[in-house]
Amino acid sequence: MTRPICLQVYISSELSSLIRRAAKAKGISMSEWVRALLANACTEDELTSRLDASIERISRRSVFLMVGVDALLAGHPDHALRGRAHQAYVRKCKELGLSTAAGEGGSDEA
Repeated sequence: MTRPICLQVYISSELSSLIRRAAKAKGISMSEWVRALLANACTEDELTSRLDASIERISRRSVFLMVGVDALLAGHPDHALRGRAHQAYVRKCKELGLSTAAGEGGSDEA
């Protein structure tokens, strides 16, 4: 077993009282309570970082799909198809309770 490393932190007496009460409510020492809190914070940071990377990757793919589909619709022999697709998109968003931003979905309409 490795020897624990001491981490010294200066806090206000008010914060100390809050920590003492929180630790007592859980039936653990202040040290254990702070250690658990720090470990959770580090884990959450890691999860947040991975989530941010996933959201960015999904956003890039969504933009690529949006541009590609819009280009296919714009080049389709039925020139009204693109407009009908945008109208259907707006209807579906309303049906699902989602808001549509101006220009979203590649629409030329404001």
